[in-house]
This record gives sequence, structure tokens and C-alpha cells, in this order.
Amino acid sequence: MSPLRLLNMFAVPVPVDAGKPARVAIIPAPGRVQRVDLGATIQGVYCEPGVRNGALFAVAGGHLYSISSSWAATDLGAISGSGDAVFAGLRDALYVARAAKPYKWDGATLTQVSDVDAPDASSMLVLAQRLVAAEAGADTFYWSDTLDGTDWEALSFATAEQRPDAIYRMVRVSGQIVAMGAASVEVIRATGDVDLPFANLTGQSIDETEGVLGPEAYAIRGDKLFLIGGNLSPYMMNGFNFANLPRNGEMEDELIELSAANRLLVTCMAYQWGSNEFFKVRIPGSAAYVLNTTTGYWHREQSWEEDTYLPRWHASAYGYDVMADEGGTAIYTLSNTTYADAGTTIERMVTLRPMFESYTTIGSLCLDLQAYGRPLSGQGSDPTIMVTLSTDGRNTLDTNRNEVTLQAGADGTYLKPVLWGLGMIPPGEGATITIRMTDPAGVTLYGAWLNEGQKS
Repeated sequence: MSPLRLLNMFAVPVPVDAGKPARVAIIPAPGRVQRVDLGATIQGVYCEPGVRNGALFAVAGGHLYSISSSWAATDLGAISGSGDAVFAGLRDALYVARAAKPYKWDGATLTQVSDVDAPDASSMLVLAQRLVAAEAGADTFYWSDTLDGTDWEALSFATAEQRPDAIYRMVRVSGQIVAMGAASVEVIRATGDVDLPFANLTGQSIDETEGVLGPEAYAIRGDKLFLIGGNLSPYMMNGFNFANLPRNGEMEDELIELSAANRLLVTCMAYQWGSNEFFKVRIPGSAAYVLNTTTGYWHREQSWEEDTYLPRWHASAYGYDVMADEGGTAIYTLSNTTYADAGTTIERMVTLRPMFESYTTIGSLCLDLQAYGRPLSGQGSDPTIMVTLSTDGRNTLDTNRNEVTLQAGADGTYLKPVLWGLGMIPPGEGATITIRMTDPAGVTLYGAWLNEGQKS
């Protein structure tokens, strides 16, 4: 059976030799562990191999911090400007800006670029050994001298000139610059020419996505660029072509309802879990929608007892996926063996539609699941799941309906719980099963069956 809706759980492939009839299993989304509290609102995080030995950096409360692999934070100094922080690494130097002239951290001192020709950077990257930057609301980009992000010439600029729309973000993908604008996307290459070191690659803009939805509505993983287009559709760019990703109607409905100002606040991130690659779209004031590009299934993530998803900032550092919340002060890491959100409950839910003959009386429901990662004592040591069976086609939990509680099995126990004597007659094929769990333990769901007893 295919999942209709997943909350804080996602689908992964089941190996053929696992002995399971299903080809997809449902498992918990990772929990989070708090690593360090910076004591001020975080405005960006960054880590890149080769930049200051791959250290993690964050801007919080207008100060730049370095964070060691033991999660010790060091205040490196104040950063002027406003808004979100953008970062780039030129050789071993870190550059950071907040819509003002960039700052350089060389491992000993933090100094602001004093060159009057340097831009007020709202977007930065490094290509052809130069620092490249764009300013907010303009279609012009600038570049520094070779190997020196502090030296800028007055005529070292160009425009993304195929379409006159503002550049939201410039990023480096596959050794090229991708300039994502309000109505189009352009690919810019390094030419090797001293006077004009950058030029448009294709001679025309890419218009099919209608640009990018906002300055943070994209994510990069390796040579892949994921984004939400100005047309509200999800895309992946690999090479120089955009491919449509599977759409999610619920997410698209929420994007349509956003005001123009709130569409600019949509943020995205991409990360790897085992062999599964995820593209996450965070909607302001709402949840996050996450596509597992390996299976093609979407799931929804949100924080406990809230209709919102708190994490906004993301980086990969020290072998972890690092996150920070909107308006938050703490740095977290994702953990595949943690089933709580830094000690807070995570509600997990899956809604399924079983296959059975129309107008058949439902006598039993069998769940094939496996609990693991249980704490040795306290809540979750003998985890429970809550099951609701609906016969009117609902695909969301109705709290007015009765939930039945089942034991998932304590440590060392493997159960296939069965509900008997249900005696329900569904109207046609409108039955749905909602399985909910709030205990801090892992559960893998391999399948659910009606009227088949103990399924092997």
C-alpha cells in the first residue's frame, strides 16, 4: 500500500532479500541533538572543506563565531550590516557579509573590506580565484582581484543581461555561476579573460522555472541545485538542465496562499541520509515539505504541538547535518538514532489506504512493525502506537474518532500487533488507517493488512 500522508516519517526502499512483501518501509525522520547555545539570534551558518580547516561558522546577534568539532564557540568579532549572513571561502580565508561590505577572517583577525568599490554583498561565491558578489535588488554582479577578496576595481562588474530581473542569489554549481533571478535563471562561466573574466554561458536565460521563488528558496548538494521556481514548482538542476521534481499538491496550495512578501521567506535545504537524498522546503509560519528524491515520496515535518517547522539554517560540518531555528540561538545536529527533538516530543504519523474488496466487513487489522532504539527506562522503554481506522475516506487524523492503543514491543521483543473484532463495513474503498506515535523510540512499519491476521 502507498502512504497517503506522512508526518515526521518517510519512506525508504526495502531490499528484495529482506523477506518482506512490501517494497517500501516507513521509518522515523531524524531527531535533533543540541550542541551549543550562542546566546543570540542566529543569522546564518556555514562550513566548507578547505576553508579554515573545515571549521563551522555562524553569525549570531551580529557577531561571527567559530565552532569547534567539540562544539566550543569562540566570538571572533562584530559584523555590521543587516539581514541574513552570506559566506564564501577564498583559499583559506573566510568572507562573510550581511548586505554590507564583506569581512575577512584569516584565522587571526576579522577586518572589513575598506575598498570603496567593494559591493554591499547579499550574495557571495568564489570562482576563478575571485570573490564574486551581488547586491540585493539589482541585476549587477561584481568580482574582486585574483586571490584577493579585499581589492575591487571600479570597472569589475557585469550584468546578468539576458533578462533584466533582480538577482536573488548567485551560487557556484558544477564550476559555473548560477544567477537565480526574480523571473529567470542564467548560467555564467569563467572565461579566463583578464578584462572580462565572466560571461553568460548559453547566450540566453533559462525561463522555464520563472526564476526562483525567493533568496533562500534553493539548496545545493554536490553538483545538484534544488529550487522552488517562481511558478511554485520544484526543480533539480544537474549540469545545465532543469528537471521537474514530483509535485506535492498540499505544498503548492500553501505556496499559493502566501503573500508576495512571505513567498520571499521560503527556505530550502538538502542533505543525505544513508542512500536517501532529501530536498526540504520550509514554508514560513507553516511546516516543511520534504522530498525523498530516492523514492519520490514527499513527507511533512513539523515541531511538537506546532503547525510550524522551526529549523531554518543548515550546513554540513564534522560529519553532521547542522541546523539552527528561525529566531533561535542554539546549534543542533540531526541524529538518526535520536527520536526526540532535543528532548522535546516528536509526533509521528502515517496514513495508509489498504487494498481490499468493496463492502467487505473489516474484522481485523494487522500491523507489521518493528520497534528499536528504545530507552532502557521511562517513557518509550515499552513504546505504544495509536491506531485509528476510518471508513469514510479521511486521510487526516480526526481527533473525535476513537484511537486504539497497541504495544509496539519492549526491548528484545518483536510484535505484529493485531486488532480483532472491528466489525466495520467500509463504503466502497474509502477505508484509511492512521498510525500515530509520540514515544521517543524508533519504529519501522513494513505493512498493514485488513482481514489477514498475523501476516508474515
